[in-house]
Amino acid sequence: MATTAVKNLLAEGILPSIAGDIWSEGGLAIFGILIYWLTADGEYMERLLAAISSSVVRHTADEIILATKRACSRMHIGSFIEGDSPVDTVSNFFHATTSDSASNIVSGWKCFDGHECNCHIIALAVIKHLESPGVCNVFKKLRGMTTNFNHSVIGRQLLHDCQARYDLTSTSPPQDNATRGGWKGAFLMAEWYFQNQVFSVTLTVHA
Repeated sequence: MATTAVKNLLAEGILPSIAGDIWSEGGLAIFGILIYWLTADGEYMERLLAAISSSVVRHTADEIILATKRACSRMHIGSFIEGDSPVDTVSNFFHATTSDSASNIVSGWKCFDGHECNCHIIALAVIKHLESPGVCNVFKKLRGMTTNFNHSVIGRQLLHDCQARYDLTSTSPPQDNATRGGWKGAFLMAEWYFQNQVFSVTLTVHA
């Protein structure tokens, strides 16, 4: 499917762009490459170009660009031949790239016309704000209450009793994993407390 789509768009003279990121959790790491483009009719399209485990590609700039070019060549996006008579035309077949601001992928992809992902830049700004005095203390308290509600039988019962009293949906606050950025989790957690409006009760319970 992806190979056919790539062949068709290149045949139409449309140069795709790629986005890349390294995802890791629980000792597993995957380097993912997404290809995306606009059709002649202006329709946005995307395909997963490659998902490569850390056992195949490490996190250095040299290995990232090597893995990228190999994956692109397999999809007929340019040619990348290693050996005594090397061929490398992959970068000629891209419009641009998008990645986070990590130095390894920025350095590895410097042969492409690239841009840092605005979402990652915004995430860094939000994370910095969450660490500021006052805000940090508020979210520390919210995380403490969330832990209480998700691990205390009495706390959960008091929460659900409170929700029933005010005719609210019976839900528990979502966990916020601050060690992995925390910006999205923090937002969802704060949104839950705002929607449920149980600050006064939960502060009493947590205390």
